[in-house]
Amino acid sequence: MPSIDSSRIRSTVPEPFRSLWSDGRGAILLTVSTGWLISIGVRLVYPALLPSIRADLGLDLTAAGLVITVLWACYAIMQFPGGFLADRIGERAVLVSSTVLASAGIGIVVLSSGQLSFFFGTVAVGFGAGLYATTRITVLSDIYPERSGTAMGFIQAFGNVGTTVLPPVAGFLAVAVSWRLGLGFLLPIAAVVAATLWLVVPVRTSGEERAVESLTWDTPTKLVSGLTDRSVLFATASMCLVSIVYQSFTGFYPTYLVLEKGFDEELATLLYGTFFATGILLQLASGSSGDLFGMRRTLVASLGVATIALFALPFVDGLFAIVLLSGLLSAQLAYWPVANAYIADVMSSEMQGTGYGLVRTTYLLLASTGPVVVGRLGDAGMLDVAFLSLATIACLALVTCWSLPEP
Repeated sequence: MPSIDSSRIRSTVPEPFRSLWSDGRGAILLTVSTGWLISIGVRLVYPALLPSIRADLGLDLTAAGLVITVLWACYAIMQFPGGFLADRIGERAVLVSSTVLASAGIGIVVLSSGQLSFFFGTVAVGFGAGLYATTRITVLSDIYPERSGTAMGFIQAFGNVGTTVLPPVAGFLAVAVSWRLGLGFLLPIAAVVAATLWLVVPVRTSGEERAVESLTWDTPTKLVSGLTDRSVLFATASMCLVSIVYQSFTGFYPTYLVLEKGFDEELATLLYGTFFATGILLQLASGSSGDLFGMRRTLVASLGVATIALFALPFVDGLFAIVLLSGLLSAQLAYWPVANAYIADVMSSEMQGTGYGLVRTTYLLLASTGPVVVGRLGDAGMLDVAFLSLATIACLALVTCWSLPEP
C-alpha cells in the first residue's frame, strides 16, 4: 500500500491557511473553533425549533421573538465580563466555564415543564455562550498577530459548520421525536468540548500587562480613550446595525419561510442550513480578502450583496428562487470575520479583552431588541414589512462601512 505524502497534501492547501497550523497553533485554533461551533450552534438551533416550541408552550410570535431577544440580550451582557475575566484570570478558564454554563442551561430547557423554566434555561444558555465570544476572538488575535483576518475567517466558517448542520438535525429530531431532543443532543458534545478546551488551550494566551490587570483610577480613562477613537466608533456603529439585521433575520427566517412562503418545517430548516452552508465559503474568502485587498472594501462588498438580497426577499416566491436568495443573503455572514479582525486591530493591545468586550456588550445588547420587534410586527400580519425594515437597516450599515478608515 503506498504511503501518504503529507507534505504534498499540505502543499495543496493555500498558503494563508497553511500558516494557521504553524508553530503548534493549529490544535488551539481547532479546539477553540469547535467550542465556538457549539456556542453559536446552540443559539441558532433555537430559531429552527421555534415553530415546535411555539406549539408546545403556547407562544405567539411576540413571545417567540422575546425568547430570541432574551437569548441574545444575555449573550450580549456577558461580552464585557468575558473579556474582563479573560484579562484577569486567563482565557482557558473563561472558555471552559462558558461551555459548562451553556450546557447547564440546555439541560434546564430540555427538562422545562412550562414557559418560566424554559425562559430561565434560555437565560443560562445566553450567559454561557456570551462568556465565550469575546475571549475566542482575543485568543486568536494573540496567537495569530500576522494573520488575524484569516484566523477569524476560519473560526467563523468553522462555527458555520455547526449552524449549517445542527439546525437541520435539530429540526429533524423535533419532527421525528421532540424539540427537547433537538436541543438535548448537544449536551454530550458540549461535555467533550469543555474537557478538550481545558487540555489544549494555555492558561493565558495574552501578555501579562492589560489595562485591567490591576484596577486603578486610570482604567476608565484608558477605556474611554480607546473606545472614542474614530475607527472604533465607526466600527461599533456598523456592527450594531448589522447585528440588528443578523439577530432578527436568523431568529425568524425559518418561521418566515413557513408562514409567508408556505414551506413545511423540515424544508424551512434545510433552507436555513443552506444560508449558513454558503456562509462557510464566504467567510473563509472574506477573511483572506480582508488581509489581501483591504478590510473596508471587503466589508462594503459583503454588505452590498446582502442588502440587495434582503430587499428582494419579500417579492420572490418559489423553491429555486428562495434557495438562490438564501445563498446571497449569507453574504452578511462574510461581514463578521473582517469586522472582528478590524476592531481587534485598531484597538490597543493593553485593553483589547476588556475594551472589545465592552464594545460587544454595547452593540449586541442594543441589537437584541430587534427579534421581539419583528415578532410583534409578525403578530400584526406584517412580517414582510419587518424584513424590508431589516434591509433598510443593512443599507445604513453599508454607508457606515464606506466611511471606515482602513487600519
